[in-house]
Amino acid sequence: MAGWSSNNKYALLGGLRSAAQVVSYEVPMALAMVAVVMLTQTLSMGEIVSQQTKFYQWYILPQPLGFLIYLVAATAECNRTPFDLPEADSELVAGFVTEYSGMKFAMFFLAEFLNMFTVAAIATTLFFGGWNGPFLPSWMWFLIKTLGGVFVLMWFRWTYPRLRVDQLMSFAWKFLLPLAFINIVLTGLGIYIFRP
Repeated sequence: MAGWSSNNKYALLGGLRSAAQVVSYEVPMALAMVAVVMLTQTLSMGEIVSQQTKFYQWYILPQPLGFLIYLVAATAECNRTPFDLPEADSELVAGFVTEYSGMKFAMFFLAEFLNMFTVAAIATTLFFGGWNGPFLPSWMWFLIKTLGGVFVLMWFRWTYPRLRVDQLMSFAWKFLLPLAFINIVLTGLGIYIFRP
């Protein structure tokens, strides 16, 4: 909407690119969450956390592939490097935020950083036992784990180079999506074989 309302062709292209990226990476991210839901047999976040009371019960252990798919897709959802194509300054001036400056520009990036915190909090809940932990209060454990996830997302930005837009889209549809389906099939087979 921001790119379209700018009445600028570069901002419009950046907005379209951003919409395509969000739609593309939303699907494998949701499928990675489906595998955890299959293991827990509930959609309640509180129940998912209550099934991960001990360290060895965290769902990162039976779902490492699901976690990697979630992490890559969440990185793309947050527009972090190497998936920061919507505001790829080297190609599109500044993407959908070309016409924005000052506080409006700051609000876009505040929303991006809040989105990083949100996807890290969901990863903590689904894969790392949520607020469970010894000695410290539960809110502190949740904050430590979530901020660790935010650090990993920032670390990606400092480490990896940017992809081209064709590589970005083909990675989502040709690699990540089939991998997410394979993870669901393997999870279903594991449930069928190992649960009575």
